Amino acid sequence: MRLPSDLLRRSAEEGSRLLALAYLDEIGLAEQRLSDPQDAEALHDFRVGLRRMRSCVRAYRSPLKGSVSTKARSRLRDLTLSTNPGRDIEVQLDWLHRQAERLGPGETAGLAWLIGRLEGRKYESLDRVTVEIGQEFFRAAGKLRRRLATFQMEVRTGREPKPLSFGEATGRLIQSTAAELSGRLKVVIRPEHVAEAHGARISAKRLRYLLEPLSHRAAGAKALVGRLKQLQDVLGHLRDMQVLSQEIESSLAALPRGAIDRPIVARPGLEALLRLAMNEAGNSFASFQADWTNDRAARFLIRADEFGRMLAGTAPPVRELTPMGGTARPEENGKPAPNGQPPSEGLPVGSRGLGAMSQP
Repeated sequence: MRLPSDLLRRSAEEGSRLLALAYLDEIGLAEQRLSDPQDAEALHDFRVGLRRMRSCVRAYRSPLKGSVSTKARSRLRDLTLSTNPGRDIEVQLDWLHRQAERLGPGETAGLAWLIGRLEGRKYESLDRVTVEIGQEFFRAAGKLRRRLATFQMEVRTGREPKPLSFGEATGRLIQSTAAELSGRLKVVIRPEHVAEAHGARISAKRLRYLLEPLSHRAAGAKALVGRLKQLQDVLGHLRDMQVLSQEIESSLAALPRGAIDRPIVARPGLEALLRLAMNEAGNSFASFQADWTNDRAARFLIRADEFGRMLAGTAPPVRELTPMGGTARPEENGKPAPNGQPPSEGLPVGSRGLGAMSQP
């Protein structure tokens, strides 16, 4: 992601817009790859980019005021949600293709039947993503990019409070999101707490997305991101196995009807796959309990809160880093942009009475 080396010192208004524009660039690159059937990662990258963008405009709602409308937020939400079925099917198929060696004689027929069923859904979903969602993003991104490219700021004299920097605003957000995650983790007590576990994973993802742009700009951010990724992975696998178990259960419930596309011979394999999926869900929950309950979770959350306080200016300042860990230099952002356009250190800023300047 191409962001200025002094991002933390920029104003909250400018920094949040630079971040949002960088996410738009990443999503645009992924969208261009959606039409390639050989690119297995295109849909994943497109989806992740959308979620990061949506998390960004949600977190920095106040600094982004005037650039991201309620309608734009709704369009981003709808685009993100529309990719969920395709994502679930991809994950389920990947898991199923690795189960053949774990099945016994007479059980592979059920595996083949379920794979065939999901493959049909996958192609339908992928076609829709490529044609409809890609076009919808293209339309939404153009308008968003124009509105994000400029902003207006009032400059007042006197004893007015100093505007927040991007680092200070992000520090406050990290503190509040870490507190939210703490509360979510406390209510995930049993494997049956599906909604609670999903809520904790969402909070972990929001906190990770706040920290990721700082991974090479503030000491300590990268380690926090790594721990959050572990939490996301374990809760994500738990959810994936629960969703797959529901899919298998619904398939089993339909078998007695004897429809042509639901042969009775598939039952032993489906029952075996259900046991495997439920067992993996149980293992994921056990891993979550071992790593994210009691003292281990508390220690991480304290570290995250301390990091947020440092950025927010209520503790000693965070040491800034360059991508290679050296001393930050303003010219480091002077690399050519991926699209061949000249780099820009920031956004044009206007004040009341002068008007917002257009980006060159």
